[in-house]
Amino acid sequence: MRSLKLSLALVLLGGLLLLAANAFGSSSGKGVVVKVNDTGVSMSPNKYIQDNMAFSPGTVEVKSGQTLTFEYQQKAMEPHTLTVVKQSDLPKTGAQVEHCSACQKLATGHLKNPHAEPGPGNPIVHWTLNKGKPGLDTVGDSIAIDSTAKPAHKQISIKVTAKQGTTLYFLCAVHPWMQGKLVVK
Repeated sequence: MRSLKLSLALVLLGGLLLLAANAFGSSSGKGVVVKVNDTGVSMSPNKYIQDNMAFSPGTVEVKSGQTLTFEYQQKAMEPHTLTVVKQSDLPKTGAQVEHCSACQKLATGHLKNPHAEPGPGNPIVHWTLNKGKPGLDTVGDSIAIDSTAKPAHKQISIKVTAKQGTTLYFLCAVHPWMQGKLVVK
C-alpha cells in the first residue's frame, strides 16, 4: 500500500513538472523548443475572421548558451519566422499588423530578393539572419521555417547568445500577431 501511494505521488509530481516545463517552453537535451501552433481559422459571417496561429509557448525561459529549436507543432504549409524586435515595435492594432514596419525592415533578408513580395517566385533562401553575434542576441536576429520549401525546412535550431538577464521580444514577420518573449536566465 505504501509503495502504491509513493508511486502515485511520483506520477503526480512528474505531471506537475511537465506542466511547468510546457508553460515556459519545453526543454529537452537539445535545449528549448518553440513551436508554431495553428488551430485553423474561425469566423462569424458579417462580423469577423480570426486566424488562430500562435507561438507555443509565448514566453520562453532559456539559459544563455542553450539551444532554441523552432519547428511546426503539427503539419503546416505556411512559412514562419522567429524575428527579434524591440518591444515597442510589436504590433498592437490591426492596422499595425497589416503594415508591420519592423517585419519589413528586419525579416526581408530571408528572401531570395529582399525587395520583392514573398511567394513561390521569391522563396526563403536565408534561414538564419544574424545582426549581432552569431545566435539570438539582438534586434534583427531572425530564423525561418517553411514546410513548402524544396527541400522542406520544417525545423531550425540556434544558440541563444544573449546575456543572462536579457529579455528578447519576437514575432513572426509573416504573421505579426504571433508574438512572444525569450527570457534569458
